[in-house]
Amino acid sequence: MGIVNELGGLLPGREGQPSDGLPKYERTTFDYVIIGIGYLFMPLGLVLALVRMLGTHYKNYRKPVNYSLLFHVFVGGFLQMMGFIVISIFSEEGIDITLLITLLILFSLVLLLPASAFARSAAKARFRCSQLANQYVALITAGRVRYIGNLAGRTGQSEGDVNRDLLYLQKYGVLDSGLLFHEGADPEPQAPAGQAASSPFSPPGGQPLYQQPRPQQLPKSVRCPGCGAQNTVAPDQSKSCDYCGTTLAYS
Repeated sequence: MGIVNELGGLLPGREGQPSDGLPKYERTTFDYVIIGIGYLFMPLGLVLALVRMLGTHYKNYRKPVNYSLLFHVFVGGFLQMMGFIVISIFSEEGIDITLLITLLILFSLVLLLPASAFARSAAKARFRCSQLANQYVALITAGRVRYIGNLAGRTGQSEGDVNRDLLYLQKYGVLDSGLLFHEGADPEPQAPAGQAASSPFSPPGGQPLYQQPRPQQLPKSVRCPGCGAQNTVAPDQSKSCDYCGTTLAYS
């Protein structure tokens, strides 16, 4: 059986036992620092989130995290703007209601709409990551695939991506950490010695596509060993001598 992991997909268990679920986000200390700065000072948090994205977005398992960072940065920017508005409302000067509504609409369009888009992108990236993890598990556990090149070809990933993904799955116990993988693709099985390689135009079983027809055999005259008379015998048949009844074979 398998379990539904936090990436939103079903990961088959290893040897009949549920595997450990992958984390929803694998955040580092730097990621948490970026989120904190994003809620305190949005422009700096946005710059740091973009730098983090440019440096790590080539990793499949980092894509949901990077989109999530941008989501938090934009939500943090919206909360900061709402804080300024609240302070303005309770200040001595106050704030015009028309201006308040205008600012709310403006900040929602500029900050909440991108935040919503990044939240959807993070969810889609988590789903794709889950599907890819399920593919790896199926190919490795059920298909017994142990070559990086074969896994890359069947999942549509580069060999570098496959190496990183396998280390990630082994780190969280989805794949056995003792599994060994080989670089490149599994070589094609060689034909046995002495056996000619089959041609794409040859039929199965190694039989030639065209066989030379056997020459046609004609009736011939056979001398009877009993009486010495000549008798005509058809191909692949036998007959009795016309004179003494001795059985004559075509030979």
